[in-house]
Amino acid sequence: MDLLAAFGVFLICVAGCMVRGLSLFWALLAGFFCFFAVGVRRGTRPPALMRMALEGMATSMKVLRILLLLGLLTALWRAGGTVAYFVWVGVRMITPGTFVLVAFLLSSTFSLAFGSCFGVVGTAGVILMTIARSGGASPVVTAGAIMSGIYFGERLSLASSSAALVSAVAGVDQHAFQMRMWKTTPVPFLVTLVLYGALSFRFPIQQVDAGIVSALGEGFSLTWPVILPAAALLILPWIKISAMMSIAVSCVLAAGCALFVQHLSLAEILQACVLGYRPTLPALTELMSGGGLISMVSVCLIVILSCAYSGMFNGTGLLTPVTDRVGRLTDRAGLFGAHVAVSFGCCALFCNQTVGIVMSGQLMEGEYRKRDLPALDLAENIGNSVVNLAGLVPWAISATVPTTTMEVSAAILPLSFYLYLLPLWCWFRALRREGIAERFSKK
Repeated sequence: MDLLAAFGVFLICVAGCMVRGLSLFWALLAGFFCFFAVGVRRGTRPPALMRMALEGMATSMKVLRILLLLGLLTALWRAGGTVAYFVWVGVRMITPGTFVLVAFLLSSTFSLAFGSCFGVVGTAGVILMTIARSGGASPVVTAGAIMSGIYFGERLSLASSSAALVSAVAGVDQHAFQMRMWKTTPVPFLVTLVLYGALSFRFPIQQVDAGIVSALGEGFSLTWPVILPAAALLILPWIKISAMMSIAVSCVLAAGCALFVQHLSLAEILQACVLGYRPTLPALTELMSGGGLISMVSVCLIVILSCAYSGMFNGTGLLTPVTDRVGRLTDRAGLFGAHVAVSFGCCALFCNQTVGIVMSGQLMEGEYRKRDLPALDLAENIGNSVVNLAGLVPWAISATVPTTTMEVSAAILPLSFYLYLLPLWCWFRALRREGIAERFSKK
């Protein structure tokens, strides 16, 4: 009963944060104290609980380093003109019958580079929605394509904090995990391309506002060196350079572009690194501002608290009744089917992808040990389920932040094909494998 009461208080705090527009960190902090009190009430001493929480927090250290580098990356790519260049090229590719398809591909490209759905929707997403509304395209269809695209790199990008967190939670190498993610991507991606290609012809744009292209050309020097930071981030991992080093190299190249190509001063670059980039041209202020270490503060705090929850739950066994039910669910629906159910449940309760990754890993880990399966299988199923499915929970911040940024409703989610085609394809593959294994076991 005390655990249910703690969950009740936590959910009320989550609802309050969402209504008041506050960071979910405050709800997580309140929940932490509630669950801490439950642990004390059930006989665990406070120092032991704090030790468990700190052990859980240790899991987040690798993720935090990547998050801080990502804050620098998003600011420096803006300041160096890399973001502007890709938007400039993408917008020039638009024709009336290809707009929706280009919106998906451009968002996917940015997502593969940034690895952050929020970062992409705040740059390319805002620009594409502005073009859609001014050009007479369907905002709902366009937003659905953008929503699909901004999640494309959440599993695949070297700079993705979600990918780093999944690998940390499962205890596997991030490069090995992401190689697994690439194997399950082609089929749902190609189907998504076909669907948005068809919708591009069905919902063409009437005209493209040339003002955005001219403003980008006026505000930035859009020459070939500005693509080097993106090229480094995409190429270096394939020659076995670590994630941290690849992101760091990309940051250095972007800083060089800001200094020597865009002619910013060192003081302006340092300010952008800490407080985020702000363009001097008023027409670009809303479109290109953002990034910096300050943009990562709330995310870092959420990751730290989420991992603290995991350590405390794991040490006290508070979730044992839940994990027992997960075991029965796995026996009925299979491993991946259980992941889908647990993913929706965690994201619906905690309204957050980060917490969903941590909690689904903790709830499902025992089933892999019971079956003597490698940790990489656990990481693969988390990556193929909760990472995308979080964006389909209308009240979770994984959905509300992008929809609010694009000024659309949750009605776009059924048109966000990639978000659910990927888990459906992985579920189909899992059922087929389990069916083959069952037939062999009968023989």
